[in-house]
Amino acid sequence: MFLQNIPAIAVVLNDKDVLSITKEELKGADLIELRVDMFEKTENISDIFEIAKRKYDLPLLCTVRLPEEGGKKEIKNRLDIYQTVLPFCSFFDMEIFSNEVSLLRQLVVKSNIILIGSYHNFSKTPSLEDLERVFERGKMLNMDIIKIATMVNEDKDLETLLFFTLRHKVDRIITLGMGQKGIPSRIINPVFGSMITYANFNEVSAPGQIHLKDMVHIFKVMKLRE
Repeated sequence: MFLQNIPAIAVVLNDKDVLSITKEELKGADLIELRVDMFEKTENISDIFEIAKRKYDLPLLCTVRLPEEGGKKEIKNRLDIYQTVLPFCSFFDMEIFSNEVSLLRQLVVKSNIILIGSYHNFSKTPSLEDLERVFERGKMLNMDIIKIATMVNEDKDLETLLFFTLRHKVDRIITLGMGQKGIPSRIINPVFGSMITYANFNEVSAPGQIHLKDMVHIFKVMKLRE
C-alpha cells in the first residue's frame, strides 16, 4: 500500500489547482485525487500529472468519472487517459458497473497500480443487501479497494453505511455518505474501517465534502493524526 496513514485523507484537485496550489497548502493530505473530468483542459493531461507528482511528492489517484456517477463532463477516451498517466500514479478509480472496468483491470495487472472499484448513488442509500451485492461484484472483478458513496437522506442511511463498514472492516473498503446529512460518515466511518476520506480544496467534487484544512484538524482532534 502506498499510503503513509490509514485512514487516509485524499484531497481532490483539478488541473488549475495543480498549477496554483503550493505543497504547503496541502499539508496533512495523504493522497491527491486528480479528477480529469473536472479539468478545464484535457490536452497534455500527462503534464499535469507529472507536475503534481514532482510538486507535491504524494501518491496520485487518477479518476475520470462517468457523468452518471457524478462526473462533471463526459470524456470518451478514458482508457487512453489512464494508460497515459499510469507512470505517475499509485491508484486508479473506475466505476464497478462501468463497461470499461475489466479492461482497466487488465491494463494495470502487471503494474503496481491499486485499482479502486467505485459505486456512487446520488439519490439514496440502498439497502444493506443491495450494498452487499455491489461489494460482491467488486470482489468478482478483483478490485483492490471497493468504494461505496451514497446519498444520505435520513439518519437510518448513516446507520446502514456504518453497519456495512463494520461488517467489512477487515476488507479494503471506502464508505461515505453524500449530502449535508452524510457529513458525519466522512468523519466516523474512517474510525471503523473506511480506508480513505475525501476532502476538497477549491472545488467540491461531491455534496457534503469537507475542506482539507478542516478534515486535517478533525483527524488531529480524534487522534487519527499527531
